[in-house]
Amino acid sequence: MKNIYKYALVSLLLILNLEAQTSENKTIEQKPFYQGKVVSVKQAQAYTFIEVKEKTNKSFWIATSNADVKEGDFVRFQKEIVVKNFKSKALDKVFKELLFASNLQYRVKE
Repeated sequence: MKNIYKYALVSLLLILNLEAQTSENKTIEQKPFYQGKVVSVKQAQAYTFIEVKEKTNKSFWIATSNADVKEGDFVRFQKEIVVKNFKSKALDKVFKELLFASNLQYRVKE
């Protein structure tokens, strides 16, 4: 009889664990990638500030962990958060709007 209870308990725990994993997988959001050409680059301590120009000719600034990108490179990244009126002490500059980016990928200008 004890074995039946142990079997039932183990089965219940496995089912609950599977349901929890399924719920976690449903909440993972796939973020879109944004891309454009690098217009300007400013290095500051742990961050690289990159001015990106999209196909629509709209340009904006992103910040990401240190990256070795140069003007003319093509970048691709995911948006994390957008901050209005961001003051960079290291650059002594206020960005009207700054997009913090992750998963930066870049192709060097040929």
